[in-house]
Amino acid sequence: MRPIKLSLQAFGPFAGVEQVEFDKFGAAPLFLINGPTGAGKSSVLDAICYALYGETTGSERTGDQMRCDYADPHLTTEVRFEFSLGDKQYAVVRSPDQEVPKKRGEGFTRKTHAATLTQITQGEETLLANKPTPVRKAIEELIGLEVNQFRQVMVLPQGKFRDLLIANSKDREVIFGQLFQTQIYTQIERALFDKAAGIRKEKDQFDNQIKGALDVASIASEAELQQELSVTKPLVEQSEREYQAQQNKRDEIKQQLSQAELLVGKYNQRESLNKDLQVLNQSTSQIESDKIRLVKARQASQLTTIYQPFHSAQQQLDVVTLKQKQAQVEFELCEKQLKEAELAAKQATQNASVIPDKNKTLYELQSIEKNIRLIGEHEQQRVTADQTVKAAQEFRTVLEGRIAKGEVHVKEKRAELEALKEKVAQIDVKQWQLKTLGQNIELRHKEQALQTKLQALLSKKSEAETQLVQSKAISEASRVAANKLELQWHRNQAALLAATLEDDQPCPVCGSHTHPAPAMADGDVVTKEQVDNARTIQQRDYDHEVMLANSVEKIVVEIEHLQSEIQQLLVQLAEVPQLAELNQNKKALQQELEQLSALDVQQHSLMLDKAEKKLVALREEYQRQLSVIEEAQKNQTRLQTELDSLNQSLTPELDTLEKVLCHKQALEQEIAQLTTQEQQTQQHFVTVQNQLSALLSTVESLNQQINQWQLDVDVNEKKWQSALEQSGFNNLDEYKLSIMDKEAQDQIQARVSAHDSQLSKLSGQVEALDKELENQPKPEVEPIKDKLYECQTGVNRTFQVFTQYKSKLDNLTQVAQKLKLLYQHNETLEKEYQVFGTLSDIANGRTGAKVSLHRFVLGVLLDDVLIQASQRLQIMSKGRYLLKRKQERAKGNAGSGLDLMVEDGYTGKWRDVATLSGGESFMAALSLALGVSDVVQSYSGGVRLDTLFIDEGFGSLDPESLDLAVQTLVDLQQGGRTIGIISHVSELKEQLALRLDIQTSRSGSVIKLIA
Repeated sequence: MRPIKLSLQAFGPFAGVEQVEFDKFGAAPLFLINGPTGAGKSSVLDAICYALYGETTGSERTGDQMRCDYADPHLTTEVRFEFSLGDKQYAVVRSPDQEVPKKRGEGFTRKTHAATLTQITQGEETLLANKPTPVRKAIEELIGLEVNQFRQVMVLPQGKFRDLLIANSKDREVIFGQLFQTQIYTQIERALFDKAAGIRKEKDQFDNQIKGALDVASIASEAELQQELSVTKPLVEQSEREYQAQQNKRDEIKQQLSQAELLVGKYNQRESLNKDLQVLNQSTSQIESDKIRLVKARQASQLTTIYQPFHSAQQQLDVVTLKQKQAQVEFELCEKQLKEAELAAKQATQNASVIPDKNKTLYELQSIEKNIRLIGEHEQQRVTADQTVKAAQEFRTVLEGRIAKGEVHVKEKRAELEALKEKVAQIDVKQWQLKTLGQNIELRHKEQALQTKLQALLSKKSEAETQLVQSKAISEASRVAANKLELQWHRNQAALLAATLEDDQPCPVCGSHTHPAPAMADGDVVTKEQVDNARTIQQRDYDHEVMLANSVEKIVVEIEHLQSEIQQLLVQLAEVPQLAELNQNKKALQQELEQLSALDVQQHSLMLDKAEKKLVALREEYQRQLSVIEEAQKNQTRLQTELDSLNQSLTPELDTLEKVLCHKQALEQEIAQLTTQEQQTQQHFVTVQNQLSALLSTVESLNQQINQWQLDVDVNEKKWQSALEQSGFNNLDEYKLSIMDKEAQDQIQARVSAHDSQLSKLSGQVEALDKELENQPKPEVEPIKDKLYECQTGVNRTFQVFTQYKSKLDNLTQVAQKLKLLYQHNETLEKEYQVFGTLSDIANGRTGAKVSLHRFVLGVLLDDVLIQASQRLQIMSKGRYLLKRKQERAKGNAGSGLDLMVEDGYTGKWRDVATLSGGESFMAALSLALGVSDVVQSYSGGVRLDTLFIDEGFGSLDPESLDLAVQTLVDLQQGGRTIGIISHVSELKEQLALRLDIQTSRSGSVIKLIA
């Protein structure tokens, strides 16, 4: 990751908008971030870390605490960071929770935390993530580091540079695993552990499975199983032959019974058919009547085609004759109405001849009305203009007094603001002192929290060990209970088998024909489901025991790790006062800061700005009122002139609006009445004239229709009378009674046909059965059924014997097959566990030095890192120190393999890195960070560490060590790395030409780039 551009606004000590264009330093620069204490050097790194992860480098301050107190209220706090990864370029923008001025009205409103991540391609930005959490996750995926790992390998924050150096194996494993992308080895460890655990669990169940399989057949040993198999097989073969013979005999009797029942069924069928034939003959007379009705209906249907035209023509003639009479009456009435309408139309036309003169008079009245209305409007406008002039003159006087007071108020506020700024200048110093105290208090609190956590873990360990002992007892009790329940189930199975024994019948188990002491049910009946449930409970309790044992082991590891962390923390707190003294100092500083913070410079600045804006607004309003007065006076003169002209155009008869409107309304009504009367009479005359013409056409048409229909009636009546005389009907009434529709005829015909068909069918069936049964007597069925029942009893008895022997043989055979498979499977498990069990123990660090596969791989990578780091540390320490990985195994069950030691060339001994002094620790941490960067870059697929920022630490070095450290960074920078150093050491300023100078003032800090 290489920085390109950083933009800050209202962030930290930067009140305005500041930009840092890293690309102006050139490719892979080594530059210094320089400035006095409290100017904001670390805030540059805070801005980068906050933009990426939403947290500062030291994590002491949250995003909303980074807003600059000097910033303009309308300028929001925001950070934009552009960076590159390989050949791709990205931009992340983030703003914290903050109070911003309302867009409408006074006061402030809350703006929530916001963030966006975009990819920049040829100047175009494509959104990759929106909102804080998705942006943070996307950054972690792109860079390959979480925020804590970023602080340890790409940024060495002020006071935090020793974290990576003194981290234990567990923490260093997480960091290096992320850097080198070695998660595949942890997956291998887990896969081997799960595989071995599964094989071990199956092996533990083998003995129980063998015993369970034998108990199913109530067999004590495998030898007894083989003996039972040799005895049972002959018994199965003999019982099967006896059962087959009984089955054959039963089948012969069944065939005899079937033939007898078939013959009896035919006798019964003939009797039923004779009864049906007798019932059918009783309905013959009704069928003959239906046949006669059907003949007459068909004759009537033939006459209908002749009668129908005659009947329809007569009906049409009656209808048309009635319509002609009605139309003739309407025609005569319409002739009378036409004469009356013609007279009314002539009179209305004569009355309307005066309308043009009346319209001319109406236009003159409308002109007079318009002038009177204009006079009223002008008089109202003149009153309004008078009021406007008076109000504006009064307001002008008020504004003159307000402007004088505003000028005095602004002068007073300016003096107050200058006095406050001088007092607030001390806040930065006090805040820096308070920050240092807060860090020390946090370390003391952390120590107390770790001690409390240690005591809690010790108590938790004791409680877990007690639970483990209890769980072992419960697991053993579950195993005993399951075994006891399964034994009771097998005894119940023996009792069930004994209940089927009969005297003089062989026992399916031993073959004896006597049964002196059959097994009896002992205790409650136990089902196979209960046995399975008991075994499930046993396995659950055993799994719980294993889980508790793993939990105890995990707690022990946590205790050892915590003890190591406390020891390292105590080394850091060697010169720090106790918590009570720290809190007392902090309280005193906070009281001073509260007094200074109460002096709200920003609020006074806002008040001054508000007062100045108010004074400007008053002056602008004063000028506007002068213009209003001048414009209103001009309007007064114009309105009076126009009023005088309009009043001269009026006459005494029509000098008010009421008089004009009265004359106008009467004239309009008269014109409208004359016009409407003329239109209505003319329209009525035309309408009546059209109606008379239509009625004349209707009468003539109806007369023609009457003549035509009369001709049709005469012709069809002759045809009908001739056809009726020739038919078998005596008169019209007899014909109408015989009429029947097609559906009714079809129903009668179907009923007749069905009767005839059924009569023929029944007669044929009875005749066939008489012929078939002529020489066959009716058999007796019951004796054959008795004989079949007796034979079926023998079949059931032999089948019961056969199934008892067969069930026993199948059970024994299944047990033998299951034992064979169990032995084969167990042999396979033994071979698999020899491989996977050994591999799992080695890969998970359970043997030898207790180094897991993942830590072993990381140990090799760490050795490469330490080779690079030691070369630089040896130079910076003038040949005294070398870094080395600790080879000794850690105490107890704690994991090891990634702990660090340092070789002291002066004493020739190895010791823990935590024993180094402050300056020595800085050189070692810097060397380690540079070594990590070198090795990660050399491995393809790892995280790209193109950039390193170092915050302070150089002040603890003597001049010679400082020169060596700078030279080391110069060498690294020439290898293509971007390195930024934050320090106020003057020697660095002289040695590094590329700088970011942070300049501070009472109104905030600014950044100046020197390249």
